[in-house]
Amino acid sequence: MRRILCCIAAAIGSTLILGMPITARAQQQAGMPTALQQQLDTYRAQSGFPGAVLAVAFADGRVVTVASGQSDTARRMPMRTDHRLLMGSVGKTYVAAVALQLLREGRLDLDAPVARYVGGQGWFDSVANAPVITVRQIMTHSSGVVRYEFRPDFTEALTRDPSRVWDPRDQVRYLHGATPPFAPGAGWEYSDTNYLILALVLEAITKRPIDEEIAQRLLGPYQLQATIPSDSRRLPGVSQGYAGAQNPFGGRDAMFDADGLMIVNPQFEGAGGGYAATAADAARWGATFFSGRAFGESLLPVATTGPAARLGPGTRYGLGMILRDSTVAGPMRGHSGFFPGYLTELRHYPASGVTVALLVNASNVRATPPMARWVDELVAGLNQRNDSGNQ
Repeated sequence: MRRILCCIAAAIGSTLILGMPITARAQQQAGMPTALQQQLDTYRAQSGFPGAVLAVAFADGRVVTVASGQSDTARRMPMRTDHRLLMGSVGKTYVAAVALQLLREGRLDLDAPVARYVGGQGWFDSVANAPVITVRQIMTHSSGVVRYEFRPDFTEALTRDPSRVWDPRDQVRYLHGATPPFAPGAGWEYSDTNYLILALVLEAITKRPIDEEIAQRLLGPYQLQATIPSDSRRLPGVSQGYAGAQNPFGGRDAMFDADGLMIVNPQFEGAGGGYAATAADAARWGATFFSGRAFGESLLPVATTGPAARLGPGTRYGLGMILRDSTVAGPMRGHSGFFPGYLTELRHYPASGVTVALLVNASNVRATPPMARWVDELVAGLNQRNDSGNQ
């Protein structure tokens, strides 16, 4: 019997079984949820978020998730770790992953003109510089195609008919006649329109809706059961979100009305974002995508190459990923997300293999410090604790 117990103790890497002291690293792991809870509670309070959910995915596959505050302030409902939140532009990572898989399969050429796939169609041919814009340029936001979503005529139409189901081709048409800020490849400007166009390119290749490709290629294989497309005004399990009185989409603070319907149809976001998830699912997905596992690590050099982006000093934008060398936590691959009522930071740190998803249900607050900085500092602290536990 003693021999069996010794084998068990060796297998789990702890001396606890035989009545000896637990290792420092095991103690840290046991206390991790409490430490993260305290940090999230403090950050939520000082930033004024109604609610927040934090998930940390470690290199060994562990995921620790904590929630803080309220998911619905009127009903005084607590935020839970199984609540979904809209992730805004983080949804671009799913579309980029499908594109990279098609690249691996030889079905997509990054340096081909977009017109090869969707040319001859009025919605695209009327876009400025349409004949010469490449797939790589729309994926890296270096195409010069401007944003549609904040144009007054679009937001007015969205608010006037909140149940309308949008065709992305119609959204691109809002840009007809718009002057690009630069020639394709000669600058950088973030634009959701790029990823609407990218999804239509991918649909032309696969002959299937982009959400079906994402479900079959990504959500199913990587067991992301708590991730759903935000393709309807009724979204099961999604927390209330607060956008402030100046919300351009619907003009109201709370994003869900008393009947449980969103005040506008979030389906309009499409491939520019278009997904809601729990923080745990988001963190697991971030670890899968930003490490290259979702499309093949041999393509990581391609995915992590991109132009300088006007998102802060030393920042570049690759294929669906923001790239930055954090002075606090080291190199980072990630993506931020905004949808009225919701903010998201999804960040992966290759040196440690740690991935963090921070989701909050407000978009009209000033986080202190900014969410990206807070996540960097959180990871730096985790790295320090891990180093001390290994000594």
